Amino acid sequence: MNNPISNIEIIEDPKYGVILNCRDLELADRFEDFLTEKCFALFQIKFESNEVSFFFSQASSISKVKELFDRFMLSS
Repeated sequence: MNNPISNIEIIEDPKYGVILNCRDLELADRFEDFLTEKCFALFQIKFESNEVSFFFSQASSISKVKELFDRFMLSS
């Protein structure tokens, strides 16, 4: 089994704020469900052929998005 963390990249972009990129489409789908059903977090999503990007805006921080993803992994 692939390490889910190796499929994740969290970056900060000056224009879009914090972005979590996920290269595992199944994991991204589960993370989206977690965000909408359990966290009610505000985010935008962009689908690519082999990657899903979650945009959390400039009001967020890398540490908070990482904390959200860690909570998701613990709940899985």
